[in-house]
Amino acid sequence: MRDAVGRSGEKWWSVVKNIREVTFVSSFLGTDNHAIDHKGRISIPVAMRRTDAGRPVTRFVLNMGFDGCVNAYSKEEWKRMMDRLRRIPIGDPTGRAFRRAFLMDAKEVSVDAQGRVPIPPALSRRASLDKDAVVHGAEDHIEIWNPERFKRVLAPVVDVEGQYEKLAAEHLGDDRP
Repeated sequence: MRDAVGRSGEKWWSVVKNIREVTFVSSFLGTDNHAIDHKGRISIPVAMRRTDAGRPVTRFVLNMGFDGCVNAYSKEEWKRMMDRLRRIPIGDPTGRAFRRAFLMDAKEVSVDAQGRVPIPPALSRRASLDKDAVVHGAEDHIEIWNPERFKRVLAPVVDVEGQYEKLAAEHLGDDRP
């Protein structure tokens, strides 16, 4: 009898242990225009400052994004990105070069009481940010764009008839049974 209880308890301990290891991720969705204030801060929409479980996101890691934007990662997503970077073989010269460039201007920032984050000057320059910006939820991170650049990057997808549908078929496929 005692062995059966012990084994049963182990099962429950395993469940509790797994619950403790659950990470609350954020799904960043939507696109909004926001002003950048004279101190280089931008407001992050309220919905983008909460995890899917409703927990507040109080810190982001800002980094050079792709296609000329600034990426903002939650701490959990940044940890996943670092895990991916660590898998790049140290003996790979192009991997080392990418890793250096990826981390070059990365900076952890805090969300202030008004929901703003400061954009480091180096990242702001790289993304050609001025007084206005587009805050775009890209599911696992946030992109901060110069509004004109954002339009240019999206134009080939949304302004060409049928292109959006073509890309959807190519990248999403048809998962229907």
